[in-house]
Order: sequence, then structure tokens, then C-alpha cells
Amino acid sequence: MLQFLTDIVSRFVLGRERALQKKTGYKLRFLQLPEDWVQGFAMVDLTFTWRAYGLPVRGLNYYTVGAIQDGVTTRYKEDSDLYQSWLGGYVFQSKKPITWHAKRYVKLAEADQKGWLERFGAPDPKMDFGTITEIEKLEVGGFPARLFSWNGVSKSDVGTSSHSIVTKVMMDGMAVMMNAMTPGLHVKGENFIPSAAKRTPYEELMLSGYTIIVNINSHTKAVLYVCMVGDNEADRAVMKRLLVEGIEVVPVWG
Repeated sequence: MLQFLTDIVSRFVLGRERALQKKTGYKLRFLQLPEDWVQGFAMVDLTFTWRAYGLPVRGLNYYTVGAIQDGVTTRYKEDSDLYQSWLGGYVFQSKKPITWHAKRYVKLAEADQKGWLERFGAPDPKMDFGTITEIEKLEVGGFPARLFSWNGVSKSDVGTSSHSIVTKVMMDGMAVMMNAMTPGLHVKGENFIPSAAKRTPYEELMLSGYTIIVNINSHTKAVLYVCMVGDNEADRAVMKRLLVEGIEVVPVWG
């Protein structure tokens, strides 16, 4: 019965998210992903989360995580290169022209990560991007964009409450929506629920990554992101290629 209700609610939520996507006018499209990532993505309305953190915008988060191995995403396998990694981005808009400096754009991801950690039971959720450095100017889907690198500090979402009933319902719903958007994917909610932490629960982690800020128009922007634990040149090369070559901004009808 619980799964039946989850299916109904999830499909209703997905319908509302698609309606918001249509209003925004643009979406993210993942190009061919490497096999070590889930071959589909989740779409989540982050309007409430962003506004709770003082960001007066509305929009959607599109993201994926490490591939499923032994029944669980490698995001939760502490010996995996993709432990605690993210790949995705936001498309959002404001009633007023958006004229933010770069640090304000990453506040979107800061709010997102803190909200995620809260839902997984992490005490004192943390996300600090530190200093972000502009690398180059480029184009994404024909739109002018800027690429930034960063090193930051966050927390793991693996801990004593990360496999609660709340997490189960949330991840079951996410799986329903991912399967609906990517036919043939067949993921399950349990694939996105970590077991008990082998290391310190909700441990503090150093993350590194890249962010691309895309200027779609004066009221509509996109922010693409990728991150991994630690910081080395090989991982940075992989992340940069994933972000620059793996995601594009397209019109909703595209």
C-alpha cells in the first residue's frame, strides 16, 4: 500500500515539475554518460529550498550519481572514486533581472546540499565552497557561460539516520520519477539508501569540483555542477570533461 501511494504521489509531483519546466522554458539534457554513472537523472523542484535560504528564484535541479553496484549507488560506497559525488545542474529564473556575482550563484548549491543533508539526518548540515576561481569563458548550448573551479567542505550523508523510513519513502519516490523520465532504467529506491556508515557518521569531507554559470537571458540562468571527494589532477580532468561535454541547456521543446 505504501509503495502504491508513493507511486501516485511521485507521478503527481513529476507532473508539477514538468509544468514548472515548461514555464521556465529551458531544461538540462544529459549527453552520453560514462558507465560509472547512473544512466538517467532525477528532476526536483528546489523553489522552496532556495527561498528558505533567501534566494528569490524558482526552478529545477537535474542530477545523477554513481552507477548501481551490489544494489546500491557508488555514491555510498566508501571505497569508490564516486563516493559522495554529484553531477547535474539547475535551471532557474527570477521575476527581476539576475545580476549576481559568482559566489551568489553557488549559494544555490549550498542550499541544495544542506537541504539534502537535513533529509538524511545529518546534524548541523554544512556546505562551504571556499574560494571559487574563474577558469575560462565558453558556450553551453549556444549560451555564454563561465567555468569556475572550487574546493569546499561538506559532510557525508551516510550516518545513523540516513536509512530511516523518511529516507526510504523519499528515495522510492525519486526512483519512480527517474524511471518515468528514462524508460528502461529500472532503478529502485533502495539503490539510493546507504547502509550504516563504516567510517565516522556524517563525517566532514573535502570536496573539489567545477561549476558553470550559463547566461540564458536576463531572468533565466543555469548552473551546472560536478564534485568528487578529495582533490587531484586526474579527477579534475575527468570532472571538467563531464561538465563541459556531458550536459547542455536546451529549450523545453528541444
